[in-house]
Amino acid sequence: MDPEKLLDSIVDEAVQKLGLAILALDRDSYKEMLKPIVEGILEQYSSRPSKDAVISKMQGALNNVYMMASAYLLEKLNRLTPEQLEFVATYGGPVAARYISRLYREALRSNRTDLLPILRSLWEQYGRPTPIPCPRCGFRAVTPDLECMVCGYVLSEREAKEAIDFEYRLAELVEFYSASDVLDAIDKGIVLVGETIKPPSAPREPTDIVLHLSRSEKEKLRRLLEERKASYAGGSSARRV
Repeated sequence: MDPEKLLDSIVDEAVQKLGLAILALDRDSYKEMLKPIVEGILEQYSSRPSKDAVISKMQGALNNVYMMASAYLLEKLNRLTPEQLEFVATYGGPVAARYISRLYREALRSNRTDLLPILRSLWEQYGRPTPIPCPRCGFRAVTPDLECMVCGYVLSEREAKEAIDFEYRLAELVEFYSASDVLDAIDKGIVLVGETIKPPSAPREPTDIVLHLSRSEKEKLRRLLEERKASYAGGSSARRV
């Protein structure tokens, strides 16, 4: 059973029935793209299957076919057409997430900013989202060095704080941690930003970001601690009465 001969006999029909014509590739490229898929199908048969059976198998596994087609486009082409870019963004899944920085640049170059929400969703689902969104591109891709993995923008600490409404979220530290942990953060002048705001003594995740506390932020933490203490004291008095 020669995969090459079978592939050559079905490639044109397969491209049409699988909806791959939109990619506007030449015939040899389509053959190269579909070859591993056809070989995988042939391994399931002990005798040569019909052309219709092979195409039907591919139609039944369309998501995998589209993901492999997306991988082919990203690996073989230096630049994507707007149609190819939309195809990869829509069907590439985890494959597309690995190339998110390139796809972001391609979307800007092609003036396909309508695809950016799709790319952000891919990153959230299959990529490595971090606690802080980048103010330039909107992806949650800011590293502990305050550099965005997607667009390369380097944030100031002020920008990082603004991106997560830092002043408001300082209450998380007082809500979830002990007074000694909060005082430790005030004393050292830093907090860790992960899914929540954490004291410096908390276990550190690889994506956690260290932010320095300003004088006013330290004062806010002290005030929140006093309010919590007063609230606890008031609750205790009420129970005694």
